Amino acid sequence: MPTARARARRFLDTADRPAIKQVPTAAAFLLANVFILLPGSDGSVEASPTGVLVADLVVAIATVLAFVVPWDRHGRSWQLIVPLASIAAIIVLRIATGGAQSPYGGLILLPIVWIAAEEGRRNVAIVLAAVAANLTLPYAIGQSHVSGAEDWIRVAFTPITFTIAAALINQLSSVSRSRQRSADALLAERDELIDSLAEAVRVAEHSEKEAAVAARLMNSVWDAITEQAIIGTDLDGAIDVWNGGAAQILGYSEQEALSGMRIVDLHLREEVLAESGAGGSPFPGRFAALTDVARDGAADVRDWTYRRRDGSTFPAQVAITQRTDALGRPSGFIFVATDETRAKEIERLKDEFSGLISHELRTPLSSILGYAELLRLDDDPPLSASQQKYLGVVERNAKRLLQLVGDLLFTAQVEAGRFSIAAVPVELRALLKASAESARPNAEKAGIALKLVDGEGPLRLTADPTRLGQAVDNLVSNAVKFTRRGGTVRLEARREEARVVITVTDTGVGIPADELDRLSERFFRASTATKNAVQGVGLGLTITKAIVVAHGGTLAISSTIGEGTSIAIGLPA
Repeated sequence: MPTARARARRFLDTADRPAIKQVPTAAAFLLANVFILLPGSDGSVEASPTGVLVADLVVAIATVLAFVVPWDRHGRSWQLIVPLASIAAIIVLRIATGGAQSPYGGLILLPIVWIAAEEGRRNVAIVLAAVAANLTLPYAIGQSHVSGAEDWIRVAFTPITFTIAAALINQLSSVSRSRQRSADALLAERDELIDSLAEAVRVAEHSEKEAAVAARLMNSVWDAITEQAIIGTDLDGAIDVWNGGAAQILGYSEQEALSGMRIVDLHLREEVLAESGAGGSPFPGRFAALTDVARDGAADVRDWTYRRRDGSTFPAQVAITQRTDALGRPSGFIFVATDETRAKEIERLKDEFSGLISHELRTPLSSILGYAELLRLDDDPPLSASQQKYLGVVERNAKRLLQLVGDLLFTAQVEAGRFSIAAVPVELRALLKASAESARPNAEKAGIALKLVDGEGPLRLTADPTRLGQAVDNLVSNAVKFTRRGGTVRLEARREEARVVITVTDTGVGIPADELDRLSERFFRASTATKNAVQGVGLGLTITKAIVVAHGGTLAISSTIGEGTSIAIGLPA
């Protein structure tokens, strides 16, 4: 339904059209013709039929133009053609009906009001000229004569009066137009504001729907997290967030947890006190021991022992982060605890298995190698060429198994914390040359170019040459295994300020980015190793990292699928 403003706007637009403005003048002319044609009328005696017909014809033309011309395509000044033509017709009609004595001269009031109401001061001058012509033309052509002072006053005073009226009409119209424009502008601003508000309401409704969907999704995700206990606390350690996983793992309902429980109630008192070093310190000190790292804005991931509602305990890996309010101020902490019972049991079984296999296999393998050596040295009777070949296969595989057993024992020592190094002064370039020479036969057999980059001057550091050589051998061996025929393996060492960096780079198959962090896990093998049937059990990088860390160094790995891998060992110089 159109608004009142729209209806008013349409009415004003319709009333301002030339056709509508011309209707009063055309009607007045029609009425004048009726009076002229009335029997016995004085006008009918004095009227000039030809003059009246010309006047009627001019008004008719002006009226037709007012109706048929598309004035919207032209400026408003062109519309004045219609009232000016009507004024000319009125002057002709006045002359045709008695000149100065004609009763129809007053018809000029209708078109001059139209002209005076148009924008611009020049229209007042047009009105003055039109009224003056209407009054003076009968005298100028000799149709009428000034008979006294009364005629002179009428001729002089009437144009002035009409001009003053026209000026007033023009001013009032100008003020009215200005107010109309201001009103239109305000109404347009109001409409824009209403449209903006309507759009804001639509956006708000859409956002509300999206928020409701997100809330439902969040609740679904929240309810689905059952393997981790997500616990929120305020700045003093009182629990104010408790998810379903926490209820399932710890045994406390949400109502119980949010009824005054504190996060330290879930921790073993001895562990927290040992961490804080506070002995019998009050509660706030124990809570600070849990959150001291997270308070600095860093994520804190540590192993703790948690206590369930029934009093039983379990190992938990707990990630602690600080949470903030809407203004970015600290408002509490989030604890995400994962039950590590199964993981610890798996680790224990792995260690037991590794130890069992290592001890059970090492002795018989050593025996096999010993007896194989005796067979090779025994010349009575001498072994045939085929027997020598078979014995070589036995020795090669036995040594391979013995190396695997050694790796398993080494990783078990690392896990048990019994691994140590014997550091002595080492010349690194000689160590790298030895590793390259050891790997070169396998590289040449595989069709791979092994390049050792010789730098200038010696590179000396304090390290365990056996263990460090083992780490470099592992990296070079892996690079050769993962590089296709025709590829390149590059080994180099350089000094970077207070560090010595050993880099092994290959042009091999590469490793997926999401697997790089797991390469040093025991028995982990990259998907590219499995896909390309690369031999190994996933202990090489585990051993290498343990050796590097024991030297106080770092191990950095970067790789691109299909382009190759680069592994850098950084050691204190």
